Amino acid sequence: MTSLVSKDEPLKSSMVHVGYLILKRLDKAQDGRLSLSEIASHLGKRGVNRSRPIMFALIFFYFVGVI
Repeated sequence: MTSLVSKDEPLKSSMVHVGYLILKRLDKAQDGRLSLSEIASHLGKRGVNRSRPIMFALIFFYFVGVI
C-alpha cells in the first residue's frame, strides 16, 4: 500500500504538508475562494515546485467535500 509520506521525499513537499498549506491559505482568503494560480504561487513561495503533491492534495479535498 502506498503511504502519504515517503521516506525518500522531503517532508516540506509531501502531500500532507502541501494540503495543510492550501487549507491555511484558504482560511486566510477573504471570500473563502482561491484560484489554481493563487495556490501555485503561494506554494511556490514555500518551496513546492512539483505538481504531484498539489494534485493529490486537491483530489483529496474534492473527495471529502472541502472544495
